[in-house]
Amino acid sequence: MSSNPGGSKPLLFISHKHADRNIADVIRSFITIYSGGRVTVFQSSSAWADAPKVGRNLNKQLRETLWKSSVVILVYTAPDQDWNYCMWECGVASHPQSPDTKIILFQCADSSPALFSEQVNVNVRDLVDVQKFTDEFLTAPDFFSGFGGPISEFQPHGQEVASAAADFYQKLQPVLPPEKEDPSVEWPAYPFLQFELSLQLVDRIQKAEVQERPQVAKDIILKGCLVCAADRFAEQLFGVPSFPNGTNIGQLADIWRQKYPDSTSKWIEALCSQIMDGAMWRFPTPIWGLMRGVSDDTWYAPVLNRVRKIPSMQIMQFHIYFYKFDISSDGRCVNINIPSN
Repeated sequence: MSSNPGGSKPLLFISHKHADRNIADVIRSFITIYSGGRVTVFQSSSAWADAPKVGRNLNKQLRETLWKSSVVILVYTAPDQDWNYCMWECGVASHPQSPDTKIILFQCADSSPALFSEQVNVNVRDLVDVQKFTDEFLTAPDFFSGFGGPISEFQPHGQEVASAAADFYQKLQPVLPPEKEDPSVEWPAYPFLQFELSLQLVDRIQKAEVQERPQVAKDIILKGCLVCAADRFAEQLFGVPSFPNGTNIGQLADIWRQKYPDSTSKWIEALCSQIMDGAMWRFPTPIWGLMRGVSDDTWYAPVLNRVRKIPSMQIMQFHIYFYKFDISSDGRCVNINIPSN
């Protein structure tokens, strides 16, 4: 396949997140107007540009378009966003067996992906960078591979190019995200622990006799279900600075019993029961087996919120949150507000 079959118009692909479509609109408008319509622009978020057709496979259409594209402009806005799809598009465009494709990063943030750290990028907040891009776009004979000359008759570094660059720069600035945004902040509402159980052990639970399964599952889970992730609130809950690699639920229970040797451990039964349900690939029944935090007097109950099977790693993961409960003053019941009607 040729990137410019039969001398047709060159194709420019704008890779972007749909949340950044206003930036892509400005780029498409600039490319179309200043090329005199000599460039076909593919923009998936626009009804006024070439885009994926309804009723057809999306990824197949993108691969076909990227294969034919002479230039891909990647609009990069914020490092804390998910750029996997855009990176996939760039990967398809730069496949060794595809025609030569130029990938240009339009950097709207104060950083760029590591993949583009060694190439010359376009900082769209810098007028000089925008001028350099505009000059190359309008006057370089090899900007579009296979086109056979510059896209316009403007002279390199001429006044017409400077005017076009200034126009492009001024229209870009209002649609760019804030130059400096507050960093993302998150915190868990409840202490969180993630456990892993090998699929081999899961299989043993599933094949156990129905009457014996609860005890078989408990024995397996206490020894074989390991802590693989935790937040600092879960560490505080059990009064430890961290959970050593290989910590299982049985050892977690031992840590708790050192603080409360005479207390009931129904929360352990509740935790094992819910993980057993998850291992059986069925919705767990919440069992409110309460426990006191090692580092405070707050009451918690472990609740299974998510189950994830990962065949490539031969494991099943269980996300557990420790919900907080308010206990009555006599310590005999849990306070729950019931609607009046």
